[in-house]
Amino acid sequence: MSTHTLHPSTLEHGLADGCPRCAEHAEHPLYALDLENQRNLLERINMEWAPRSENEARAMESLTRAMRESGRLSLLEANA
Repeated sequence: MSTHTLHPSTLEHGLADGCPRCAEHAEHPLYALDLENQRNLLERINMEWAPRSENEARAMESLTRAMRESGRLSLLEANA
């Protein structure tokens, strides 16, 4: 696990580009981010706000994919 570089708050400014730890968070936001940051990203997705960094864009894409896949799994379970 890497460490964060010095950068502004991720809640206020997004996952920082150029930060190795933020890049790790972006790859696996469901497991790597705390609930407050996850909620923040979900709000940005739901409000259709643009990501504030490349790392944040990757995290938002990952969460969007996870929501789509979990919805599909729910349909499969309901029809089992």
